[in-house]
Amino acid sequence: MPTSHGSTPTILVVDDSPVNIQVLVRTLEATGHRILVATNGKSAIEIARRTHPDLILLDVMMPELDGFSVCRQIKADPATRDIAVIFLSALGEVGDKVAGLQLGAVDYITKPIQAEEVLARVSNHLALRRLEHEVRRSRDELDQELASAAEMQRMILPPSLLTGYTLNFAALYETSRHVGGDYYDVVRISDDEMGVLIADVSGHGAPSAIVMAMVRAVFHAFPGRRSDPVEVLQFINRHFRFMWGSSMLATAFYAVVNQRSLRMRVACCGHLPPLLLRKGEVRLLEFDSTLPLLLMNLESIPCEEFVLEPGDRLLFYTDGITECEDPDENMYEVERLMDVMRSQNGTRPQQVLGAIAADVEKFARGRELLDDRTLLLMSVES
Repeated sequence: MPTSHGSTPTILVVDDSPVNIQVLVRTLEATGHRILVATNGKSAIEIARRTHPDLILLDVMMPELDGFSVCRQIKADPATRDIAVIFLSALGEVGDKVAGLQLGAVDYITKPIQAEEVLARVSNHLALRRLEHEVRRSRDELDQELASAAEMQRMILPPSLLTGYTLNFAALYETSRHVGGDYYDVVRISDDEMGVLIADVSGHGAPSAIVMAMVRAVFHAFPGRRSDPVEVLQFINRHFRFMWGSSMLATAFYAVVNQRSLRMRVACCGHLPPLLLRKGEVRLLEFDSTLPLLLMNLESIPCEEFVLEPGDRLLFYTDGITECEDPDENMYEVERLMDVMRSQNGTRPQQVLGAIAADVEKFARGRELLDDRTLLLMSVES
């Protein structure tokens, strides 16, 4: 059991009566636990702060500083608030017991003390303490592993986004539980063409992160120039034929943009349509889509062409943005996203993304992030 003194649990006995202390120490000494003693409330607090015992047997009726006051100070101190406290008192009224438990004590033993009862309750609470330590240690180890995984995952995202002579990009990426399934990328196809990919693997956590990494690997393994949006998405999908029919899926949007002609060809597999900001107005970019990747063979994926204009901004995003919920389970929705983007017309790209992220946080009102959030903004220079 992890304590401040190795594997041996430490018990602090607090009582102003030498007779009671003698009885308690004699009762507990055969258990092999490390026993500490305090004869007043002030010294009990000092010993607790210095030694961090696993359990305190605390007398209620003491002069100067009674047990309730001692417990209140122990629970108010971050360094000692996790110590289990069992009150010892001749006060057997329900109100007294409730008052002690409301202060944070875990149990209440009524005097005169029965050795068997003390041993049983001490054993039970030390066992609970040990389980709490084990759970906390496992949680901390998992958090460390997930944090390492998140760092590795961020390494496979573009360390810096490419820019062209007419195109600039900015991105914001946030995972829900250390690792996630969102992916974005910008690649140079030729001097004139650039490819833009955004994908969202279903679910959260390690499984989604693994598939996300695989999507990235397959995308970068594409033979040739990645200049045909349909071929790129079909290539990715074919490499996941072993997952066809499983519960996992991935939405994806891939665009190829010619910087000279400003023509953009797009193909979409179930992903949310980007928002186009043009001359102060925002609208959804409308096009035909098909089923998400990873489900089945996609023999036909629609491909459409758009002509961009200088000054245009195109915002790609995942549903972690629009489906973010507030404490009342209301969704953020695309209309609010459009309003924020419209209000940021003329603002620098990274500031636009920061404003959106801040508005999403404001909307969520502290609710835990339940899905990954990704924003990718493409700006066409005037």
